[in-house]
Amino acid sequence: MRKLITLFLLDFRLLTKNKWFYLKLILFPSLLILILGTAFGGSDSSVKAFDVAFYNAHKSVAAQGSPLALGKSLKNVFMREDLRKVIHLQEAASYDEGKQRVEDGHASVFIYVPDNFTNAAIKQEAANLVVIGESAKTLQTAIVRTILEQFCEQLNLLNEEKSAVLQFSNGGNGLPQAQIAELQSHIFNFSGRSPDIPTVSTQKDAVPVDAIQYYSIAMVVMFSIMTAFVLVHSIVDERQNHTLFRIRSTPAWDVQYVLGKLSGIILAIVLQMSCVILISWLVFAMSWGQPLELLMITVVYAFAIGSLVLLWGFIAKDHTTVSSLASPVLYIFSFLGGSFVSRSELPESLRIIQGLLPNGKAINAYLSISQNNGLAGSYKDLLELIGLGVICIIVCISQYSGRRWSFRAIYHHAETSAETDI
Repeated sequence: MRKLITLFLLDFRLLTKNKWFYLKLILFPSLLILILGTAFGGSDSSVKAFDVAFYNAHKSVAAQGSPLALGKSLKNVFMREDLRKVIHLQEAASYDEGKQRVEDGHASVFIYVPDNFTNAAIKQEAANLVVIGESAKTLQTAIVRTILEQFCEQLNLLNEEKSAVLQFSNGGNGLPQAQIAELQSHIFNFSGRSPDIPTVSTQKDAVPVDAIQYYSIAMVVMFSIMTAFVLVHSIVDERQNHTLFRIRSTPAWDVQYVLGKLSGIILAIVLQMSCVILISWLVFAMSWGQPLELLMITVVYAFAIGSLVLLWGFIAKDHTTVSSLASPVLYIFSFLGGSFVSRSELPESLRIIQGLLPNGKAINAYLSISQNNGLAGSYKDLLELIGLGVICIIVCISQYSGRRWSFRAIYHHAETSAETDI
C-alpha cells in the first residue's frame, strides 16, 4: 500500500508541475460552464404565460349564432380555464393587425381563422388556418400548433359521427329529421371536457432539469474523456525516457504501478468535476444533488473511463498512436452519449446506444441525482461501470506484465552479450 501511495504521489506531483494541467483540465471546463450559464441562464424548464393574437374572419352574424360556427368554438378552446393560465388571448381587428402585433413583440403567436373555415371543416377539406409566430418563440408557436391540430382532429371525429348518424337514419330505421338535426346540433355544440385523468409520476419527488444543468453535466463528462487521454501520455513519456524501465527494475508489483496511474486519473477527474460543481453553485445557484452521491458517481465513472483509456496507453507505442484514438473516441462517445444532443432528442435506436456507453451511463446517473431520484435510479449503471473498469484493469495488468517480462528478457540478453564480448 505504501508503494502504491508513493507511486501515486510521484505521478501527481509531476502532473501538477505542468501548467497545461490547470488550463486544460480545470480552467477550460470551468470557463465553458460560465459560457453555458450565460447562454442558458434565462431558460426555464416551465412554460411561462404568453400572448396570442386571434382574428376570426367569419363575420356573418347568422353563422356566428349557428351551431356550426367553428371559429367561435376554436376561440372558446383557448378560453378554457386550464389554457388561460398559459395563453393570454387577444382579439385582433384584422389580419394585418394581428400580424403586426407579432412583429412588434406584443404577441408571441397570431392565429388567423379564414371565413371558409367552417365549410372546409365540414367537407373535410384543407382548413387553411394561419399561424404566425415570432422567430424567437418557437416553443410558444409549437404549443399553439399542437392545440390547433388536436382541434382539427376532433372535427374529423365529429364529421365521422355525423356521417354514421346519417347512414344509420337512411338504413331503414326512419329516424325523424328533427331528431337528426337535434343530434347534430348537440354534437357540434358540445363543449364538455373529458373526465380528468390523474397523472402519476414514477418518482413523486423528481424535479425537472434545466438546459444549463443538463449541458453542464454533459460537458464535464465529455471533458473527463479528454482528461484521461491527456494523462495517459505520461505512460508514453516514461517509456520513451526509459523511466518505465527503471520503475520495472524495482520490486514494485505490477498492480501497484497500474493502480497508481489510474488513481492519478481518478483524482484529476474528481478535481475537474468539483471545480465545475463549485463554480456553477456559486455563480448560478445550481443544485446538483447530494455531494456524497455525486462523489460516488464521479469516482465510479472515473474508474471506468480511466481504466479504459489507460488500457490504450499501455497498448500505444507513441504519442501519435494515443492522439489518433483520442479524437474519434471523444467526439463519437460525446455525440452518442448525449453530450452534444440531449438523450431525449436522440432517436430510439441511438438512445439504446447512449445507455450502453460509459459516458452515457454517467450522464444518466448524474441526472438521476439532480432529479432527486438518488442512487436507486442508477445503481445498475454504476455496477456496470464498475464491471467495465475491473475488466479493463485486469487487461491492463496483463499487458503491463507482458511488457515487463519482455524488458527483462531484453535486459538479460544485453547482459549475456556483454559477458560474451568480454
